[in-house]
Amino acid sequence: MKDYYKILGVARNSSQNEIKKAYRLLAVQHHPDKNNGDKASEERFKEISESYLILGDVPKRNAYDYTRDNRSHHSGRSTSEPGQATPVTFLSLFKRIKTKVLNAGGQINEFRLFTVIDDLLSDDTIRLLIKANDVITNNQIADEILISCVFLPYESRCIIHEKLLKLADGDLRFKQKIEILTKPAEKRLNQKQSVSSTESEANRPIFFLILFLVIIVLLAVL
Repeated sequence: MKDYYKILGVARNSSQNEIKKAYRLLAVQHHPDKNNGDKASEERFKEISESYLILGDVPKRNAYDYTRDNRSHHSGRSTSEPGQATPVTFLSLFKRIKTKVLNAGGQINEFRLFTVIDDLLSDDTIRLLIKANDVITNNQIADEILISCVFLPYESRCIIHEKLLKLADGDLRFKQKIEILTKPAEKRLNQKQSVSSTESEANRPIFFLILFLVIIVLLAVL
């Protein structure tokens, strides 16, 4: 995974203003128009623009920070024009979130995971994805979110479901696929079990494993 902080030459705890200043300075320095079309400067400019595209936006930066320690393979290739987010930009971020979650060995901070997904899937993001009308990519984004949401409590899954319902934009198959988020299986399980809180916590990994397998089967069918 590319280190966007290193590319912009800023610290991880830098403010948004500091990131913006660093970007502007580097963008002027490496802009192709100021370097006689030099290919190296052009590639450097693209890297700088890609970095600011992520770090310059708080929800995207939070999602990147959430997954930054993940050591899984990532091509680093961006299909966005400088300064412009595309459906592929968000698909890449949601893929990183899913990979981070699946590699966490069940040690998930549910609140942080929900916050990252909820912030990234903002109304502005949903409008951008609908306007782009990239049905395939939008469905892939939903798939990544569905798998990540396996580890969220019922109430949080319902909130994400409402956002994905907007993204469905009337697509019946899309709506059917995301209905899995509203299945209150965990709620019913807790009502049936008269056990201590410690025993309930011990049973949660089993429930998540079952729910994960159900989602995989549904995604394969749909």
